[in-house]
Amino acid sequence: MKPIQRLIVAAVACVMTTVVSACSGVADGGEAQRTITVAQLADPTRQPDPIIDGSLTGFSWYYATYDSLVKLDKKGELVPQLAEEWSSSEDLRTWTFKIREGVKFHDGTDLTPEDVAFTFNSIMANPASNPRSYMQPLERAEVGENNTVKFHLSSPWAPFPNATSSVGIVPKAAYEEMGSQQFAQNPIGSGPYKFKKRTTGVNYIVERNDDYWGSAAWYDEVKFMIVADEAARVNGVISGSLDVAIISPNQVDTVTGAAKVVSQQSNGVVFLGMNSAEGPLEDKDVRNALELAINKQAIVSNVLDGRGDVATQMIAPLVGGFDSSVEATKYDPERAEELLEGSDYNGEEIVLAYASGGRIALSDQVAQAVQAMLNEVGFNIRLQGMDQSTLSDMIYTNKSASGLYLNTYAPSQMDGDPVVEDVFGGGWNDYAMSDESKDLVQETRMSDGEERIRAYGDLMRFNVENTLLVPLYVPESSYAVSNRTEFVPRADDLFVFADVSPN
Repeated sequence: MKPIQRLIVAAVACVMTTVVSACSGVADGGEAQRTITVAQLADPTRQPDPIIDGSLTGFSWYYATYDSLVKLDKKGELVPQLAEEWSSSEDLRTWTFKIREGVKFHDGTDLTPEDVAFTFNSIMANPASNPRSYMQPLERAEVGENNTVKFHLSSPWAPFPNATSSVGIVPKAAYEEMGSQQFAQNPIGSGPYKFKKRTTGVNYIVERNDDYWGSAAWYDEVKFMIVADEAARVNGVISGSLDVAIISPNQVDTVTGAAKVVSQQSNGVVFLGMNSAEGPLEDKDVRNALELAINKQAIVSNVLDGRGDVATQMIAPLVGGFDSSVEATKYDPERAEELLEGSDYNGEEIVLAYASGGRIALSDQVAQAVQAMLNEVGFNIRLQGMDQSTLSDMIYTNKSASGLYLNTYAPSQMDGDPVVEDVFGGGWNDYAMSDESKDLVQETRMSDGEERIRAYGDLMRFNVENTLLVPLYVPESSYAVSNRTEFVPRADDLFVFADVSPN
């Protein structure tokens, strides 16, 4: 065994712990109660069980309630949490994590290596598990000697510790007794906050865990409010019912003065997914024409009001694996027309599905802009708007897209591995199921440092050539913040209150 080298994570200053100061309510002693109320766009698309759900909304809840083996610090680097140290075999197929002793779950029971192994094995045994989709090389976890857990992989996987940062550890005994559905309603973790209350579609509330093994959380209570409507989020901050809320680019100017606005580049890429296995999009020339016809800069400048950057690849610049040498496909509508005319495409209707008011800000306007650009060169695009849960079911449950769909991928572990697994390695967004792209994904897992960046670059250039997906832009994340609150966003767009204070 050898000590594992620190894996490349985007070590950027803006991958910071959220810093918030907000006081509301009065405690029995007359002192201000330290609470914070934040707006989230939606409930998790699946039941809020960390073994089942891997949604962006859910992660904000899970990071409060559960501990993971490792976590990302303020600089975006992996640091110990439940695991005091970890190492790998020479071939990167066996990983050993030494588990911290003295950690207790919220029900008072000890957290042991058995709980860790159970959590990961349960994920891999459940086909409905979303975390399973980015843990594919994992075969099994087993309890080792001296308070360790050994993870056995089917192939080399250098960024495996990054993947563990998104897995909240659950108590084996309680989970087996309650089952997933009941556990999701009465979650038990070992994190800095304990579950207090949840009202589906309304809120999720946690309170400080005074018996936490690590540094005590500063806030007495954190309220995650579900506020889907964009105007309602802004009005909530201005009126004082919310302390922080993510807002759309076109709302920034309306907020200024009434509240504060803080912004930063996101860790996600908004892209066009497509069913390249059948229909008109099976033709490579048609797919290439499609990307050439889209003026990505115009979308950023006109639809997003300049609050974003053209995407060059499926990994955002702040995320580990980004290769700055990869260039975006240049807008060339004349060449797009030529490719279409030389193909077998005869104006068949192609559906562009998208979620209205979902995870992607201004999704209606973005979809309309893409439709207009594609129709201009000879495509026949029909828009199909729907709610976020319906689109998510189409993508992640049924994998049933018939043509195009607007989607985004923002890896919470700030590493490109789950992205490429999902879009090029046989995951939910991979319709091509290309053996070549799968081999290139494996290359990224067998290397580190600059060699790993080059492997990612080869994979992204393969996509440029074959247009299996179309990266559009990296959005800027903007937040409305009440004037009584100080807030520094994280690049992963999560609300994390484990180790924050107002200072």
